[in-house]
Amino acid sequence: MNYLRKLFVRPYLYYTISLLVLILGAWFYFGSSGKSELETITVKRGELIQEVSVTGKVKPAESVSLGFDRGGRITRAPIKVGDRVVAGQTLVEIYNADLLSELREAEASLKSEEAKLADLKEGARPEDLAIAEAKVQEARQSLSDYIQDSYTKADDAIHNKVDQFFSNPRSTSPQVNFSTFSQLEADLESGRVVVENKFIAWNASLLKMNSEANMYVFSAEALDSLKFIKSYLDTVAIAINSLEPSPSLTQTQINSYRADVSTARTNVNTAINNVSGAASSLKIAESELSKDLAGSTEQEILVQEASVEKARASVNNTRAQISKTVITSPIKGVVTKQDAKVGEIVSASSPVVSVISDASFQVEANLPEADVSKVKVNDLAKLTLDAYGNDVVFEAKVIAIDPAETVIEGVSTYKITFEFQREDERIKSGLTANIDILAEKKEGVIAIPQRAVSTENGAKIVRVEREDGRVDEIKVELGLFGSDGRVEILSGLEEGMKVIISHEVN
Repeated sequence: MNYLRKLFVRPYLYYTISLLVLILGAWFYFGSSGKSELETITVKRGELIQEVSVTGKVKPAESVSLGFDRGGRITRAPIKVGDRVVAGQTLVEIYNADLLSELREAEASLKSEEAKLADLKEGARPEDLAIAEAKVQEARQSLSDYIQDSYTKADDAIHNKVDQFFSNPRSTSPQVNFSTFSQLEADLESGRVVVENKFIAWNASLLKMNSEANMYVFSAEALDSLKFIKSYLDTVAIAINSLEPSPSLTQTQINSYRADVSTARTNVNTAINNVSGAASSLKIAESELSKDLAGSTEQEILVQEASVEKARASVNNTRAQISKTVITSPIKGVVTKQDAKVGEIVSASSPVVSVISDASFQVEANLPEADVSKVKVNDLAKLTLDAYGNDVVFEAKVIAIDPAETVIEGVSTYKITFEFQREDERIKSGLTANIDILAEKKEGVIAIPQRAVSTENGAKIVRVEREDGRVDEIKVELGLFGSDGRVEILSGLEEGMKVIISHEVN
């Protein structure tokens, strides 16, 4: 009996459970099909903040690596790592004894130029006038001697060295004793006549030269005659150098002729230089005498003042060179590196000492190019240091943004520098900093989630649910993008509107 009852109840139970499953499935399917639930927010005004986050490193506000502008042997290194130094303190020095000697010489030259300037302003003394007059007389006599000597050298060049090539050299019809080009031969013979006339006139003039004569007139005449004779000797040299041995002219004779002509040309050139130099010396001596008699002019004083300045510049330059042999600390701080060893040779521009300031610290970070337009100098920031966790917050301010990019792994970034708003002994160089920059903050603005904004045909669209259930699409103008995912709406929306931010179809 019990067995029959079990056989009857079990199929009934199965049918009941199956029916309930079908009813529930139909309810879920038909009860929710075609219905949508819209997620909306009500537009209202509020605060919107835009922040930019970067990671950087703490560094001293001042940190310098120092080296020499010139190489040399280290003679002093009085500091070591960890020493505290003050601005101007000597850190390392290389050999500079030679420069110190040059400085003493330059300083002596400066004193000499300054003394000359003082003399110019004071005027010439009687003993100075006597010396100047003696120099003039000496220069006049020297010029006279050189003019007489120039005549002697020219006479020897023509009458002894050249006339051996001529028959009747001092006549009006001299003839060359060797064969050469017809035009060249004619130039030699006609030129010899003119040279002789020069000698006659020059000799007559020299007879009138005395201690009272105008020496510049006689020096000019001498130079004119010498230059003509020099030109004639150049023509003679061309002819002699073109000679070739013949039955009537041996190579030995040709070599002798060439040597004599070369000597004649050298002597005449020497005479020209001597007369020119002596005339210049006389002018200088007379100018000095005139200056002493008349007193120094304003222009001369200005020139001497320029000489003083030049000597002073030499002193300053040598001092500058000496300064390059000494490294001094430009800041007050702590020595963090000291690689200088006494006796060691150090090359130019090689860093040997480093100093960091022991008070102020800064943070340097690399700002991505996508954010560079959002940040400006004087923006405030909050930062945390990995060493102290996220609960310890420090305040900082943007003090510099590099105008040029720094490429890191192919991406352009811009170095940004922060300054701590207050000193804190917990801040140390090298710590990693996580920084949030308050780029911009607006109060009383309409802001909605960015995901509520879509783009259609280049326009920004927001879907709004009306009170009667209709959904409209409204064009909006965007403003500031907040760090919390919201965006400012400049136009298109009003307070109280319900903006659709998403919808789900069940």
